[in-house]
Amino acid sequence: MTRCGVIGLSSGLLAVVAHASAGGHLPPLPHVLAFAAAVGWACGPLTDRQVGLGEILGLVVSVQVTLHVFLALLSRHPREPVTSPSMLLAHALATAVVVSALTGAERAVFRVAAVLASVLPRPLTPPPAVAPLRIPIAGHPEQPLSEVLRRRTVPRRGPPLLPS
Repeated sequence: MTRCGVIGLSSGLLAVVAHASAGGHLPPLPHVLAFAAAVGWACGPLTDRQVGLGEILGLVVSVQVTLHVFLALLSRHPREPVTSPSMLLAHALATAVVVSALTGAERAVFRVAAVLASVLPRPLTPPPAVAPLRIPIAGHPEQPLSEVLRRRTVPRRGPPLLPS
């Protein structure tokens, strides 16, 4: 979950900085933190494996576009042109910075995890079962299925056999 928080904060805060540096409106901090938390929550399904450059790039680009629209809607002057060349350049630079930082951090985290996994002792686990466990149950002798079905469908008639 820490990786999701880092992705959310870094992409959210850098998008706000890029937006503000290109002349956009700076939103209140609670709005930015709420958006960063939403991004962190949305990347939760990516935490079970190492994320590559393509996935990080797609995530950060979608965050930049979404946050730009979010900030434009929160702007005090909604009739101003929202996408100027300086705004596009600022968001593109923010995307490049965040993607390169997150890709390097992702590689570093998994390298450290691999080193730690090779050094630390492994937890003791019981050996896997190689055959199914068979428990003998005292009971009736094995009978063919046809015999069992015959007994249930065609009951015997007549008096019981006399002891000899």
